[in-house]
Amino acid sequence: VLDNFEAQFKKSTLPLMVLTLLSEQEQMYAYEITQECLRRTDGIYKMPLLYTTLSKLLEQGFVEEVGKTISESNRVRVYYRITEEGISHLHRLKSLYVKLSRAVQSVVYTEKERDD
Repeated sequence: VLDNFEAQFKKSTLPLMVLTLLSEQEQMYAYEITQECLRRTDGIYKMPLLYTTLSKLLEQGFVEEVGKTISESNRVRVYYRITEEGISHLHRLKSLYVKLSRAVQSVVYTEKERDD
């Protein structure tokens, strides 16, 4: 049950995380996105289905491919950048995330727990 909760939470928040990271850099490739997320979350938030999420964000026009390179290990790196539409969508996602987080916390934690 806990594994499913974590999986659903990550599925819901992954676009928010990806767009946030892309909004802070000119461009990034998938491995960079994953590593930066792991660094910031002390290894707690692994990014499942990152390529699926990037593909959906591409389809929706929120990110775009800006180049490809071949690494020393012969792997193709696709670089992504957030679009103007993606920045607008990110602002909406952040606002909704804060609103929903506060609502959940108001139910899950007592007033005393919230003050601590």
